[in-house]
Amino acid sequence: MQLRHKVGRLCQALLLGGILFSAPTTLFAQQSNTRELLDLMAGLRTTWQEMDGLAARFDHTFEWVLAGETQVTRGRLWLSGRNRFRLEFEDRVMVSDGTTIWDHDMKQKQVLLMNADPAKGIANQQQLFMAYTENVDATWVREEGSGDRRRVVIRIDRGPDADPKVVDIWVDPLRKLAVRASYADGAGNNHRYDMEEIELGPQPDEKFTFTIPEGVTVVDMRGGADIHGGDAGSRPGGIG
Repeated sequence: MQLRHKVGRLCQALLLGGILFSAPTTLFAQQSNTRELLDLMAGLRTTWQEMDGLAARFDHTFEWVLAGETQVTRGRLWLSGRNRFRLEFEDRVMVSDGTTIWDHDMKQKQVLLMNADPAKGIANQQQLFMAYTENVDATWVREEGSGDRRRVVIRIDRGPDADPKVVDIWVDPLRKLAVRASYADGAGNNHRYDMEEIELGPQPDEKFTFTIPEGVTVVDMRGGADIHGGDAGSRPGGIG
């Protein structure tokens, strides 16, 4: 009976000791993660504010949940300023000079002209990686890898009016850059963007101009006109 009592007290002491010694470790880890989260978010904002250009290769993985299909699109991206970009795919090119977007579908032999809208298209995708203000709600999720391959996964709540509302980003803590972004769209389909071969710095101005080739159909979505031929938009931001 006395032995059982001693064993019981020993178990209680071990349990209490485990709680007392593990609690500070867990608390320290949480505090460390919080400090790193604040540091990384500040670093992302600084990178965004100071960035004068970017070039990268990227993969867009689209998981169509209803059909059980996954598609991967590969391309290259150039950015300059807040709304100039160039996207090159195997059979499609999109270019913005900050005012006009040219969307050239080579298979359809068609070019769409649209107004550059910072809230849509690549500008929105650009914000997935970079435009994180102090108003977003960020949560430290986990870390992956080690050394120069270490990545910190951060969950971003972009606000109730944002689309998408919640995005997970994988941040390179050495370069203070988001190199992957993942989210679900309104239909429940999953998107993931992976960026590699990232180079920061000024990009050539010719990357952000576009001359419409001969023999394509030009659809001007800015004013509703449907123009045929290769003259429209032959100079940046203009028609004719």
